[in-house]
Amino acid sequence: MSQDIVNISRNRLTAGLIVIITVLCIVSVTNNFAWAEESATLRNFKSGDILPPINLSTINGSALQDFTPGKGKPGVIMFFSIRPDFRKKRSLALLSTLSDLADVYKSKINIIGIYSDNRETDTVKTYINKSAKNIKVYNDREKNIYNRYGVFMMPLVVISDSDGRLHEVIPYTYRIRELVEGNIKLLLKEWDKTAFIKSLKPKETAIKSKEEKEYIRRINYGRIMLSKKMYGPAVREFSSAAKLMPDITSAQIGLGFALHGSEKYGMAETAFRKALKINPDSDEAISGLGLTYYRQGKIDLALTELEKAFIAPDPDIEVIIALAEIYEQKGMNKKANRLNKLAVTRLMATYKQRWK
Repeated sequence: MSQDIVNISRNRLTAGLIVIITVLCIVSVTNNFAWAEESATLRNFKSGDILPPINLSTINGSALQDFTPGKGKPGVIMFFSIRPDFRKKRSLALLSTLSDLADVYKSKINIIGIYSDNRETDTVKTYINKSAKNIKVYNDREKNIYNRYGVFMMPLVVISDSDGRLHEVIPYTYRIRELVEGNIKLLLKEWDKTAFIKSLKPKETAIKSKEEKEYIRRINYGRIMLSKKMYGPAVREFSSAAKLMPDITSAQIGLGFALHGSEKYGMAETAFRKALKINPDSDEAISGLGLTYYRQGKIDLALTELEKAFIAPDPDIEVIIALAEIYEQKGMNKKANRLNKLAVTRLMATYKQRWK
């Protein structure tokens, strides 16, 4: 979602949250932003820190076993749960991906899973036996390791170098295999930094037709109009693009946000639904649909979609705030407070960027 779509002043932040932000702004300026010079990659560890050993039983109920990141090999640790349902698909897919990588690289690396939940272990066992036989999965039912490491979302991949130092943290994304394997190759010195960076660049495809050129032109112009909150012209451009190439999500997503911005929520809902028919896993379309439900007062429907949107690698600030407000309405204050704190952190990061 374009950052300009998000109008924080329009969101229903509580007076307490505004006070917290104001205080933090004053403190940050006073301290010259020293608090953010070293950004943490986990809540409790930053890049280069030695990761602690793990002492858990396996998910099959064996006696306690030790796993220490490093010991001469890169390590890949996956933290996951399959609850609620919106997390299940990604976690199980990632298990299979890491099992495949374990089979490819064999003794060159250590790959493990950590199931940080205390329910539905039988489902996980069954899946491992069928589709993820090459990795050992530990049972972190009390979330002791989850909390010690400072995991902030699931599923999450934590990669260490051969000395056990934190190398990278990767939330689930559609390119998860490429990202994990690229880091493995880098740590094994099969790739140098140049090759690794090159692998991260999006694949360029040749434009094959006038329709594609016109589609791209209208999408880009629509995004400019959307960023300037010129919703009428944005709707026109995205609608035209959607007619040119109806099987691509970008136009429908852009149209949905343009209609959302002009408060035509019913029409926005239709656009986001069309995008999700094309790509059911589109994080932007899920976010847009959830926010549109929320603006229409369809709280239960909004909650379902916003919880899916929240586990995206980079959830939008408006998603976080709307979800916090729903939790508050439902009396789920612990969850609401957690998300309000996250919103403050994200707002402060934006504030810091303006001072660079």
